[in-house]
Amino acid sequence: MARHDDKCDPGSARSTFTRHDFEASLTKASDTIDVAEWAGSIPQVGGIPPHVRIGRRWINLLWSLPIALILVIVTVAAAKGLRDMPAVGRFITRYPGTDAPTHPSHVGLPWWLRWQHFFNLFFMAFIIRSGVQILADHPRLYWTRHCTPGREWFRFQKPVPPDPMWTAKQDSVSLPGSIGLPGVRHTIGLARWWHLGTDVLWLVNGAVFYALLFATPQWRRIVPTTWRVFPNAVSVALQYASLNWPHNLGWVAYNGLQVLAYFITVFVAAPLALLTGLGQSPALSNRLPGISRRLSSQVARSVHFLVLCWFLFFIFMHTAMIFTTGLLTNLNHITVGRDNNGWAGFGIYVVWMTIVVVAWMAATPFTLRRPRTVQHVGHALIGPVENLFEHIDPRPGAFRKADISPHF
Repeated sequence: MARHDDKCDPGSARSTFTRHDFEASLTKASDTIDVAEWAGSIPQVGGIPPHVRIGRRWINLLWSLPIALILVIVTVAAAKGLRDMPAVGRFITRYPGTDAPTHPSHVGLPWWLRWQHFFNLFFMAFIIRSGVQILADHPRLYWTRHCTPGREWFRFQKPVPPDPMWTAKQDSVSLPGSIGLPGVRHTIGLARWWHLGTDVLWLVNGAVFYALLFATPQWRRIVPTTWRVFPNAVSVALQYASLNWPHNLGWVAYNGLQVLAYFITVFVAAPLALLTGLGQSPALSNRLPGISRRLSSQVARSVHFLVLCWFLFFIFMHTAMIFTTGLLTNLNHITVGRDNNGWAGFGIYVVWMTIVVVAWMAATPFTLRRPRTVQHVGHALIGPVENLFEHIDPRPGAFRKADISPHF
């Protein structure tokens, strides 16, 4: 800034200070992010392993890894024992897991579904990364309306200190640039542009998928049409758990467990992700207090996080099954639409994953170098919808004094 004396004091009678002088004295803002100076040179501070509160006790979720391994071993042993029982054998014979389709017109995977599968994966990668970055800005989840310290049920940050002015800036934690997007501490603004922008693309892709799904017989693949899907799902779970797996008939029809998993993902988890995402909007929660008192923004955050956990679990299990139940055949199904074990599908899969990995690696450095571009593209995608709700205020009397949080 210019030195404050009589010559530059606009209020001085002897002032020769002009607007041109003032503009010339300003430092031009940088269009890149210097991590060392970001957010007032806020230090990069890591969090702690995820903890979940059960009653009054906090449990380190890292313990879930050895516990899960023990449960897998016990489950396999129990399933093998059950398979030796005659009654269970008869049950599996009656419900083998996959029923032959009564409408063979939906055999195979059409081209539009194969391409949408790739775009869904591509968009989800950035939605998940930016969503985790948003969570890292306030790494606590609540089942209450207020963010009262000590009332959270999940956190990956230390307990809130007694400082009455503890804010999100101090509470935020750093994430590796390969996980968070952009990965720098307290970058919730840029993370939101990524999250909401790719959300729009993901929703458009999903809307086209819904339309084509029900315009063709493909909906019969993932919508249960008979109660046999439930015993078939139990049968498949027993067969997988006993390591004596059922025959893969994915080209013709999905097994009962697949049908239920796809149905939950497409028709429960995806819409719930949208609704709980909207439920976190201050404009909507303020305008709809009757709903927000029951589904507050903090409850919406918690449910949104659980939906994320489902998606991550589904992606992990889906990928594991592809690799272990006939990799080449499965990849041919979803890439070239052929029921054989050639290498064409594997080649296309490598190209697809290369695109995803390169985009994944480039996203953080691109965001730090071109944050304005991220903002402009994000606003172009979400701006028309955002403008509909940005100036919506609650009606007078919608909120009471009890609705004001006692904590800053």
